[in-house]
Amino acid sequence: MLTVDEALARVLAHAAPLDAVRVPLLDALGLVLGEAVCADVDSPPFDNSAVDGYAVRAADVQAASPGAPVDLVLVEEVHAGTWPARDVGPGACAKVMTGAPIPRGADAMVMREDAREQAGRVAVLAPARPGDHVRRAGEDIRRGEEVLPAGTRIGPAETAVLAAMGAAKPLCIRPPRVAVVSTGDEVCPIEEQPGPGRLRNSNLHALAALVREAGARIHSLRHLRDDEAETEAAFRACAGLEGGEPADVIVTSGGVSVGDRDFVKPVLERLGSLALWRVKLKPGKPLAFGQIGSALFFGLPGNPVSTMVTFELFVRPALWRLMGRSDLARPRALAVLQAPLPHTPGRQEFARARVRLTEGALLAWPTGAQGSGMLRSLLGANALLSVPADAGSLLPGDMVEALLLDLPCTRGASSA
Repeated sequence: MLTVDEALARVLAHAAPLDAVRVPLLDALGLVLGEAVCADVDSPPFDNSAVDGYAVRAADVQAASPGAPVDLVLVEEVHAGTWPARDVGPGACAKVMTGAPIPRGADAMVMREDAREQAGRVAVLAPARPGDHVRRAGEDIRRGEEVLPAGTRIGPAETAVLAAMGAAKPLCIRPPRVAVVSTGDEVCPIEEQPGPGRLRNSNLHALAALVREAGARIHSLRHLRDDEAETEAAFRACAGLEGGEPADVIVTSGGVSVGDRDFVKPVLERLGSLALWRVKLKPGKPLAFGQIGSALFFGLPGNPVSTMVTFELFVRPALWRLMGRSDLARPRALAVLQAPLPHTPGRQEFARARVRLTEGALLAWPTGAQGSGMLRSLLGANALLSVPADAGSLLPGDMVEALLLDLPCTRGASSA
């Protein structure tokens, strides 16, 4: 069996960024730029005022004070969205609003609070230096300058810059299309009251939520009975082998072990190729990875916790690689364990936990029983604690590596 790191390396070796497409700017949030973006204009595009006040010649008001104000003639008023009609000559000024252009001849702004306006004249009560409260053209971004390199992930700040550069449809690595498939005769729709021996389909919905949270798109959602022919037909459809748009990734839950009615692995081997099976991992040992057609294939175990943990460790990094991201892993940090964590040597374990930042130290509490079917152990968990394969049980005070699923909280009940 492969270790977690070996298995992840094998998965990522099969994943490469997808093709780039142009998308509307607001649909690009979270995507990665497929090309560099250069400025087509200066930003700001013209000298403009950083305050509401008066555009002046600094030389005219260098001696101004409340006791000895300098009297200037008001020649015009300039609002944002308009352009000055007159120059500011010696002994003159213009009233300029924030963001409005600075008239030619003026080289400084006097704030409104430092002046008194009356009957077409302005008394300036404070001196100004050249450049005071003036935003110079191009002081932020110069025309022709590369402002966003290829490979940049687009967030709100990048969206603002792209909008300022007129990039209405930036070229982005497209998000992968993911086919989500759950399996099992024991599973019923979530709207139904489960009968004897049956349970609601939590895995399909959990995986769909994880796919969307990772920034990928849902290609299709399917549930399959434990039937080999039905499994093969569904995998063919997902991979586009019978025509239609193929998924970039197929993710299944259940049916991947060695039971008499586990058909995922044999169908994968028949239709495509198997790159790995089984990992030294707890929870999540029966993991299959391969390819059908052009689609990467992940056969995740069926226990709910195993499904979500293996998605986090293997599927999410692959999706991010397909999206062109360079950051393929969640952040990790060392935490101080606050409660016992039983562990039997043999497989690397990822225990669900709550971590909290207290006085500069990251503290970790396991979320109770850690069985692979304990769905409740995921509630409130903002970290996975990585216990090495050769380690024994950990005790309070031991240091443990935490894979951070969310920001650590800084207050509140720790173990409740």
